[in-house]
Amino acid sequence: MRVQVKFFAIFREMIGVKTEAKEIAEGTTIEQLWKEYTARSPRANNVRAAYAVNQKLVKPDHILHDGDEVGFLPPVSGGQGKSIKAKAKSKNVKRKTKSTKSIRGDLGNSRMNQDALITRKPLNLNALYNSVAFPGAGAIIIFSGVVRDNSHGKSVKHLEYEAYSQMAEQSMRDIIAEMHERWVDARVAIAHRIGKIKIGEASLLIAVAAPHRPEAYAASRYAIERIKAILPVWKKEFATDGAEWVEGPVAGELSLEKADAIVREAEKRA
Repeated sequence: MRVQVKFFAIFREMIGVKTEAKEIAEGTTIEQLWKEYTARSPRANNVRAAYAVNQKLVKPDHILHDGDEVGFLPPVSGGQGKSIKAKAKSKNVKRKTKSTKSIRGDLGNSRMNQDALITRKPLNLNALYNSVAFPGAGAIIIFSGVVRDNSHGKSVKHLEYEAYSQMAEQSMRDIIAEMHERWVDARVAIAHRIGKIKIGEASLLIAVAAPHRPEAYAASRYAIERIKAILPVWKKEFATDGAEWVEGPVAGELSLEKADAIVREAEKRA
């Protein structure tokens, strides 16, 4: 059997492979395949891994099949997190979301008629705002994640983001589906930029429109917490003392209930 294997961020640097076709024996589990790679690069054992098959998270005992696309995912960026030097299960909501308008304007490439987007081009806040606006909206919340010039007491020069793009866009759509289960009347759009991003530029935009302000705030908070927990996007900080990957949670290890709890706690303080 043959599978296509992909590595990302610090794993790509440690293993020395971005993507390759790999011959495996029938009945091989994804964890067994991972151990084959870490045997030749033991440093990778020091970094927690999540496993993906055909762009969905799977458990270590998942048996691989001919033609599978296998992804080995290091901890996602997850906000500020902690740094990893190169030396050194989420619930799928199958219900379809309500349709939103197209993301108009330049959000990064020619695929603008979607509510979830990974792009290398600068993000357009006005386009995202317009994509969720509707006559019944009493509040529209825009969250913009911006690159700052410092982290953990260090001066940061710029960031570089990397993504498992197709899986990340599907993860965004899953998050939007989860949000529609909780806030039925909300309209949501999410765009994440990858590549080199300068100080002061936006890496993430989340737009939420809802009939009332409390729902818009709560839904926006929920989106942020879920993105930090599951989105297969990785962040590398380029600081005055060198470059390091930022470690957050392993994709899928933080539950939907955790995000709900964070939102409820924020609502109590509001």
